[in-house]
Amino acid sequence: MAPGKDNMSKSVSVLTQRQLDKFVREYNVPLDLNPVLPSKDETVYPFRQGKFPFYTRVCNFANYRVPFSRFLIRVLRFFRVHISQVNPFGLSRIGHFEISCQALEQRPDLDVFRYFYEFFTAGDWYTFAHRKGIPSPSSGERSSLKNWKDNFFWLDDRCLPEDMGWRFKDQTMSFDLGEDFVFNRKLAHALIEHKSPIRPLHEHFLLLSRVCFR
Repeated sequence: MAPGKDNMSKSVSVLTQRQLDKFVREYNVPLDLNPVLPSKDETVYPFRQGKFPFYTRVCNFANYRVPFSRFLIRVLRFFRVHISQVNPFGLSRIGHFEISCQALEQRPDLDVFRYFYEFFTAGDWYTFAHRKGIPSPSSGERSSLKNWKDNFFWLDDRCLPEDMGWRFKDQTMSFDLGEDFVFNRKLAHALIEHKSPIRPLHEHFLLLSRVCFR
């Protein structure tokens, strides 16, 4: 696999069947979604018919599980991007924000998320990054993550909303906050005051946070 951010067309999976079986058991991936290894020359895009590429880092770094939480789907729908196009750093920030809101006994708020994070391209992928000049609701983030692009498998796309399409580079990226943008400042302040590090979390904690349902 070629290094760098512009290699989606060259990224193939190196997972073995044994590793996939262990991952499916450990993260309770529904077997009725038919997790299966890609062939040695299958890249992330285009998909197999009825399938999508699922990166293992969605679970063991970004703290998400299948089925996906409503807030995650809401964010992806708003920015009109496929989950397979968002790198693990972007997904981990969505997950951390959602869990932090739940810890404060508040519903995760898309407008507050947009206040903290902006959406932009990261090579062939997309991500969410902290807005400049805005205090961060998280701490202790990792700056690198090895071997995430070549650890994926196929999963039935029945677990995704039908309108989750693939984002192309010629689509608008105009998601700026206008002068009339209104958000829950009280929640934003609480998230800043109670910031926590982004890190993998125990399954029971994810169940309590309602980002894991199995």
